[in-house]
Amino acid sequence: MATKDVITKVWIEEGCIVCDACETTAPDVFEVTEDSCLIRPAAMSADFTKPRTDDIVDAAEECPVDVIQFETVSEEVADAPAVESPASGSPAAEATSEVSASPAADVKAAAPAKAAAPAKAAAPKVAAPKVSVAGAPDPAIQALLRAATARGGAAGVLQSDEGSPAVKAWDKTSSADLPPDAKQSKVMSSAKKVEEGLSRRGLLAGSAMGIGWLSLGATTAISGVAFQRFMMPNVLEEPDPKVRVGPAEVYASMLPGEVNEDFKPQGFWLIRTDDGISALNIICTHLGCIPNWLANDRKFKCPCHGSGFYSDGINFEGPAPRPLERFKIVLIDGNILVDRSKKFQYEKGEWENPDSYITV
Repeated sequence: MATKDVITKVWIEEGCIVCDACETTAPDVFEVTEDSCLIRPAAMSADFTKPRTDDIVDAAEECPVDVIQFETVSEEVADAPAVESPASGSPAAEATSEVSASPAADVKAAAPAKAAAPAKAAAPKVAAPKVSVAGAPDPAIQALLRAATARGGAAGVLQSDEGSPAVKAWDKTSSADLPPDAKQSKVMSSAKKVEEGLSRRGLLAGSAMGIGWLSLGATTAISGVAFQRFMMPNVLEEPDPKVRVGPAEVYASMLPGEVNEDFKPQGFWLIRTDDGISALNIICTHLGCIPNWLANDRKFKCPCHGSGFYSDGINFEGPAPRPLERFKIVLIDGNILVDRSKKFQYEKGEWENPDSYITV
């Protein structure tokens, strides 16, 4: 008999990022709550996990942070039943013997000729798009993105006030008997309840005093607001996307590979390349974190998931699928102006656009 490794125990170690990939792959084993991931109580039994071994292994492979662990044992499994040959004397046996007795040439002649495949039309040549230096995206990251968009873009699962069945089941169990993942979830749930209780008490304590002051200022505020609404235009103010960064000669002295961080609060770095000066967007192209410029290592490093970018913005490590983006930058009367409303992407060949850099 053949043997197969089957899972007898599965658990989740610390470091889960609540990505929903495991529950999507094995929903009867894993449950993702708003701030944690649990092994369902039924899945604590070896009899339950053994027939679900393939699903659990797939979930562990798709986990982007490799926190799903399991134990296996080898068990014997029945071999597939052999196909019985047709009994002698039966029509099938006679047909088989006749085919076996015939020459190979006759068999080939009896076989129907395959229709000639139609000639494929020559495909038009299309210029290959530029790809990231880091190569194809990580499969685990792709699983994370699929799970994040499977429920309308939310990476977590919103839970009702009553809680899920798995959470209810673990709440009735002593903390000493809980597995690591359920124990962590219970601690976080208790902390959230304490925080909510403190917030409610603070709100009630301040309400009595607030009501008095509110009633006192209501009459004055109503007249003031009405006058302001009458005098002021009904428009929504937004920050100007254009930022003046100063004379070009200030940045012309930068050497290739240098980075100016003076305008990081405005959302961009000024970098010196071989071509000139560019305005680099500070948003990581992975999941929107903000990398840090490491001057000694001459690279940008994202603190969230470890993506790395060269000084020119090209990605070379981590899960980031493409380089950082450039903002439009122009030279007006010797002064540099950065327009954050227009972006240029490397993989689309847009860095060759003259508006993506200035020559100094």
